[in-house]
Amino acid sequence: MKKKMFTIAASLIAFVFWFFDSSVHYFLYGEDNFEFFPSDFNELWMRTVIVILIMLFGIFGDHFTNNIVMRDKQLEVARIYNGMIHASLHILVNLLNQMQLFKLEALKSKDFNREIIKYYDTAIDEASNLVETLSRLQDVTERTIGTTLDPMDLPDLSNKLTPADTKSDSTR
Repeated sequence: MKKKMFTIAASLIAFVFWFFDSSVHYFLYGEDNFEFFPSDFNELWMRTVIVILIMLFGIFGDHFTNNIVMRDKQLEVARIYNGMIHASLHILVNLLNQMQLFKLEALKSKDFNREIIKYYDTAIDEASNLVETLSRLQDVTERTIGTTLDPMDLPDLSNKLTPADTKSDSTR
C-alpha cells in the first residue's frame, strides 16, 4: 500500500478534480443539467488530459520514491557490510599480533624446530601483507579484491616443509 501511495492520492485528486470541474460547469456556468461526462468533446478532452497528467505525476512520484527507498536500503546494507569487514579486519590484526606471543614462546623453547618458526614467520608476514594490502584498497570491487589476492602472486609454502621438519630438533 505504501508503495502506491502517490498513485492512490493522484487518483483521488483526479476524481475530485473531475467532479469539481463538472460542478463548476453546472453551478457557475449555468449549464442545464449536471454532466459528469461532458457531451462537448473539447471539454472531455481537456479533463482527460488533466486527469492523465495528475495520474502520471502520482505514478512517477511512486517510482522515484521507491527508487530512493531502495537506494537507502542498499546504502544501509553496504554500511553494515563495511562495518563487518572493518570488524573482521580488526579481529584478524589482533590475531596476528597475538600470534607473535606464540612465536616468542616458541623461540624460548630449545625443543622447538627452527624451520617451523621460519615457516611461521613467512605465513605471518604473508598474512600481514595481505591484510595491509586489502586495507589500502580504494576501489573495493570483486575484481580488485581478486587481483589483489591473486593466488599466482602468493608464495607456495606447501613444499617447503617436509615431514622431517615437523619433528623437534632434539629428536633428530
